[in-house]
Amino acid sequence: MRNMKKAVVAIVQCSSYDQMEVFEAIQEGVNLLGGLEKILAGKNKILLKPNILHGDPPQKGTTTHPQIVHALGKMLIKLGFTVTCGDSPAIESPRMAIRRAGFEDVCRDLGIGIADFTQGEEKSIPTGEQNRLFYIARGVLEADGLVNLPKLKTHGLFGMTGAIKNLFGVIPGVRKACFHAKVPDPRSFARMLVDLNRLVQPSLCVMDAVIGMEGNGPRSGTPVATNLLLFSTDQVAMDSVACKIMGMRPEDNILLQSAKKACLGVADLDDVEIRGKPLSDCLAHHYKLHPPGHKTFSDSPINKYIKSFVVPRPVISKKLCTSCGVCVKICPAQPRALCRGKGRIPVIDSKACIRCYCCQEVCPQGAISIKVPFPGVIFHGFKGRM
Repeated sequence: MRNMKKAVVAIVQCSSYDQMEVFEAIQEGVNLLGGLEKILAGKNKILLKPNILHGDPPQKGTTTHPQIVHALGKMLIKLGFTVTCGDSPAIESPRMAIRRAGFEDVCRDLGIGIADFTQGEEKSIPTGEQNRLFYIARGVLEADGLVNLPKLKTHGLFGMTGAIKNLFGVIPGVRKACFHAKVPDPRSFARMLVDLNRLVQPSLCVMDAVIGMEGNGPRSGTPVATNLLLFSTDQVAMDSVACKIMGMRPEDNILLQSAKKACLGVADLDDVEIRGKPLSDCLAHHYKLHPPGHKTFSDSPINKYIKSFVVPRPVISKKLCTSCGVCVKICPAQPRALCRGKGRIPVIDSKACIRCYCCQEVCPQGAISIKVPFPGVIFHGFKGRM
């Protein structure tokens, strides 16, 4: 018999990024959770943490839309909170990304401070299962409340990126890429993210799913209208609902199952109370997803060998590649799995590649996609019939 209190996820329709429509939708969503004053009781300085993977314009769908920050910032300031905003992008400096993605103008208009995501300090979590020490951005440590603002997108490593993965951005700069080299196995990486979420716990999560991203996400996919905003104080429950909306099963998601095992939050949809728009009304569009791969393997030595032949790998399109070198720069593998080819187009060493997909994540031209090698097509087809 289930005894636990259900997690609450509110779903609100929002069909555009019109300033008034977004404001009213966010007001409705937070009220369904009890209101900002109740959610943020005892807090004074609030950090708004959007997804700013790169300084792309809002219409590309890479980042949380600046209107989400505008609406929440306006509400919080009216309630007397001190508000800051920030994130650590994959490659660019935080200041440049914030400016190019449209957040600087919003912050200036409302008097929101830009949080420091360049400097930081080490913080420990003694009970961490995978990682017990993290270098956390100063802007996060200076706030006593964090509002997590993820963007609904596909992702090469975990199928989707949502509230749990968005907190990876509290680690400044290229320090994030180092974790891919330190914990290249997806299950270990998932446990690391869970440890990080236990150390840095958001007070509220608001997911921008007005325009999501399908296909070759999280940067080079196709924007798709989902017309929703999601709200919760439980990032695991939020991601489970988002996973379902995208057409995936939460029970198949490595990150959500790691979160469930660690009791980070509620991963089973039967234990989630939906308020606002019924979840059944949000399932019309199944996102085009990355090919499956990691979920079919354990960590045994033989499976690690098999993975090198069947796990999806990054592939570079010679037609789309401009030889900018961003993928070479971010590759965390040691030795690097990417190097400049004779024609200057990077070449991927499949043996050195750790399948972190950082190169695919940051490619500005969308020239890198994730493909299943031929043995993998046969293997996954066989597994699917077992």
